[in-house]
Amino acid sequence: MKIIIVDDNKTFRESLKYYVEDELLHEVIAMAVDGLEFLKIENIHKADIVLMDIEMPNLNGIETTKRALNDYPALKIVAITNYTDRAYLIDLLSAGFKGCVFKNSVYDDLKNALSNLFSNKLYFPNNILTIRNIVNK
Repeated sequence: MKIIIVDDNKTFRESLKYYVEDELLHEVIAMAVDGLEFLKIENIHKADIVLMDIEMPNLNGIETTKRALNDYPALKIVAITNYTDRAYLIDLLSAGFKGCVFKNSVYDDLKNALSNLFSNKLYFPNNILTIRNIVNK
């Protein structure tokens, strides 16, 4: 599979690239630090999968995914996030994400997520929040 990694944390980007290429034996064709840089990549259409951080400066992963899918509707985008308390299934599905992996379990879950997406199935963790908790004060 050809993969693009979008994450503002350089160390995480590099370690994920190593894992994807050396352990999972897929090809990382591009990397970007935020949504704006990602949308400028010339070979977006060649990606089988995009691994997209949700919380990034300049243009977050939710808005980036909406824009990317408008131009490239066949893209399969997986949310990658640290924020288990801010990743809502409904938000991710409505934006067009095909899956989600939490950063604290990315090396355990990414292989299954990619396999599901390759088989045209969705992949979301069992513990993802389905709706926002509304607190009235």
